[in-house]
Amino acid sequence: MASKSPSARWLAPLALVLAAFVTVVIIASGGGSASGGDSAPATGATTPTQVKTTGARFYTVHTGDTLTSISIDTGVAVVTLQQLNPGLDTQALQPGQRLRLRS
Repeated sequence: MASKSPSARWLAPLALVLAAFVTVVIIASGGGSASGGDSAPATGATTPTQVKTTGARFYTVHTGDTLTSISIDTGVAVVTLQQLNPGLDTQALQPGQRLRLRS
């Protein structure tokens, strides 16, 4: 049985790390919008006064949602979501769970 070269042993893990890095960069740049809708092009740094309002008071968590993706979809800052939902375990969001978006 022929042995693999040392460089071939590291090729698959390196490719996996590279793919994960590219995914994170795309999501961080706003190219990975989970809403699937049209999104406005990025025009620079956002400030707290540039938050869009949805009018909704609550958001129902869907499979795969994270607090960051909910923040992006609803226009409510992560800090605000945490303040409006005390005791929220951000690592254990459950589909069907309702989060308060505004008071």
